[in-house]
Amino acid sequence: MTQPARTLILPLLVALSGCFSGLNDKTPVQQRYVLQPAATTAAPAPGVPGAALQVLRPTAAPGLAGDGIAVLRPGARLDFYSNARWAADAPAALQALIVEQLRVAGRFSTVEAEGGPFATQYLLSLDLTHFEARYGQDGPPTIEVELVANLGLRSDRSVLQSFTARSSVRADADRMQSVIAAFEQATGDALTQLTAAVAPP
Repeated sequence: MTQPARTLILPLLVALSGCFSGLNDKTPVQQRYVLQPAATTAAPAPGVPGAALQVLRPTAAPGLAGDGIAVLRPGARLDFYSNARWAADAPAALQALIVEQLRVAGRFSTVEAEGGPFATQYLLSLDLTHFEARYGQDGPPTIEVELVANLGLRSDRSVLQSFTARSSVRADADRMQSVIAAFEQATGDALTQLTAAVAPP
């Protein structure tokens, strides 16, 4: 083989080895999880004509605004699961679920998120105060979900109703699938409470 041929082949082999080295990469693949809580089974209530509701994006407590799956460890240490994320940031995911649940409930003629095309009479503001997996000294975590809600009039921003929806569900095991299942159950419970409480005055 001539010297020029060797010169060309060597870089090619190095490049190919770089391409194939990724096939044996042991780094865990990051997983994205979509919240799919069980739908509310109650029959839709008769809607109030002209009662249109806008659901604002929830404000989140420190550590809960992103797409990381929050973990609270003993000693009030905030952490996040490695290689696991929500498909969207938690406030956006919960806002979409709340809009969907309130539409199904049927108490308002229109329910939309902020930025929707229609004028609304009522506003629903939300504070996401808990949305984490809380660990004790041992065993699986307990999922804590808490939403503080205020229903008010858009015209003068007066508050008509305030309430808190909360749920705690212990995971069956300290595995990611069990943790996500507990998140879905706790979120579903909290949304059921919220849907039952939110109604035009």
